[in-house]
Amino acid sequence: MNDITGWLIAIVIISLYFAILLFLKKRDLFERYNLSFYGPLLMWKTKKGKEFIRKIAKPKKFWNGFAMIGIVISFIAMFFMLWLLVENLSLLQHVPKKELQNLPGINMVIALPVINPILPVGYTIVGLAIAIVVHEFSHGIQCVLGKIKIKNLGIIAFIVPIGAFVEPDEDELKNADSKRRMKVFAAGPTMNLFVSFLCVIMVSFVLFPSVQPSDGAVVFYVIEDSPAHEIGMKSWQVITEIDGREIKDYNDFYSVMHNTTAGENISISYHSLDGKYYTKYVVLADKYNFTNESKDAGIGFLGVGITDVLERDLELFKNPFEESPKDFLIRYYGAPFMGFFVGYSPLKEPFTSYYKIEGVFSFLPSEVFWSIVNTFYWIFWLNFAVGLFNVLPIIPFDGGYILQDGVKEGIKRLTRKITEERREKIVKVIMTAISIMTLFLVLAPLILKYLAMLLFS
Repeated sequence: MNDITGWLIAIVIISLYFAILLFLKKRDLFERYNLSFYGPLLMWKTKKGKEFIRKIAKPKKFWNGFAMIGIVISFIAMFFMLWLLVENLSLLQHVPKKELQNLPGINMVIALPVINPILPVGYTIVGLAIAIVVHEFSHGIQCVLGKIKIKNLGIIAFIVPIGAFVEPDEDELKNADSKRRMKVFAAGPTMNLFVSFLCVIMVSFVLFPSVQPSDGAVVFYVIEDSPAHEIGMKSWQVITEIDGREIKDYNDFYSVMHNTTAGENISISYHSLDGKYYTKYVVLADKYNFTNESKDAGIGFLGVGITDVLERDLELFKNPFEESPKDFLIRYYGAPFMGFFVGYSPLKEPFTSYYKIEGVFSFLPSEVFWSIVNTFYWIFWLNFAVGLFNVLPIIPFDGGYILQDGVKEGIKRLTRKITEERREKIVKVIMTAISIMTLFLVLAPLILKYLAMLLFS
């Protein structure tokens, strides 16, 4: 889907959304069901649920400890995100100017299915709902512990529910000490990151141990006018046998092919990931004709590139914490982006067909097993996104308020002699500067993309 198609779909969906809201408004259904319309957002408020939050908050020592750890985690995640944004911007300096227009567009930033093409509708709704509920309930729990009144609970929607909220009494929150406020703000993103961690455990250490690679060498590409091209071989087909010799993996393929000769007539058995099987005969070319390297003269050449990416991704999903944080983000969290831009994703059909389900979960049909995997993966993905995005030091995000209280406490200790009013002004200037800088880092790739489109399209 190109940017123009994405925008057209978005415009149609948003237009329908507003038409439905206007219809409901004219029928006086807003007042009846405590609905409010704030610009493009639909808000529903209720008093129900406050008692439930009070019950959850009863193990006070646990939640107090969770919140204190949460403050530390929030600061670590905040500085990690800032480093990542700076690193990303520095990498963009090396991208050719014309290539900048191929960067992800704004539709890839919006966490709404259909508008964002990488987000599967069903899994996204489940993942977002869980992310929003645990985030806001965590804020509510800390309000109860901090003796800050909860006025309302509610849901915010834009086409689909995009947020839930616990509305504290603003005056009580403002008058609370910095420690209590930081606990309230840190609780939400920390809970999101905690849920995402639990889902990684579920995916990688409970479900994926039952996943094993199938035998065969996976074709990554087919060279034009090669023997493989002539018999109709395609990318992502799996070679299982060459001239009666079993091919179990990447290494077997190259070992067998190295012992063939140019002009040799061989049989080759292979299958597509969708389950179609083939056995064909092919006359091998001379490898030298394709590589121009003297050492390849006389060696048989089929004309395919073999990849072990499916095995490597399987190892990644089984051992996610062996990667550096950056590689974890690129490969584990970034798997859906790879699926969109490269056309390959280890969690989607037909690529999941390459794997065998053995062990504890072998009794499950393949479709059911991969649905469970994807459910937990997308709960991880969306909680991780919500958690990291919310710790960004931008007012009014949680991270902005956490840093604001941290800066305020630091200035109070360093400058005891200045007035409270003067201190507030200094904090405001610092936070405004940090918020603008962070917002620029977030938006920079989009700005560069659309500038490149204007200049080079």
